[in-house]
Amino acid sequence: MEGLKEATVQELAEMSGRTPQSLYPHLDALVAARFLVIREPNESGRRSRVYACGPMSSTTPWNPKTGEGTEGAATLAALMLRDACARLKRFGSACEGVPVGSGAERTHAYVAHLTWLDEDRRREVNMHFDAIAAIVQAGRASRAGRRTNVLLLHFPDVTLREAKSRRTR
Repeated sequence: MEGLKEATVQELAEMSGRTPQSLYPHLDALVAARFLVIREPNESGRRSRVYACGPMSSTTPWNPKTGEGTEGAATLAALMLRDACARLKRFGSACEGVPVGSGAERTHAYVAHLTWLDEDRRREVNMHFDAIAAIVQAGRASRAGRRTNVLLLHFPDVTLREAKSRRTR
């Protein structure tokens, strides 16, 4: 959205390969979280809603003074995970009983681990993260092959006790 400045749901559907109807729940969630705002159309006679970046999209995902994450970053990650959950359920329904291959030939892979990373290992994860993000971006640009969802996310884990103690500060 930052590159587009604004777009209608039809324009977003064309770019994403999805139907406008399937985008509305996601757009509504992003509007509710203030990552997007709805603007009045610039052109007269244009009837579709126009979406533009909202105030949460321009905030940093961390507090520069403390280095801690912000509510906006957590909200965006939660929205991404919610979307991934819905897509995985559809994938599971469509692929039940269909062979998916193994190793480099498999059509899906996932891993979720709570781990401990020192600064060197975190930097190494970030280097791989950047390399995977570059592969994903190249795929988005070429739009060739099979549509594939890629979700990359790592963040410092915070225990419930830590979260509660920080709220009382």
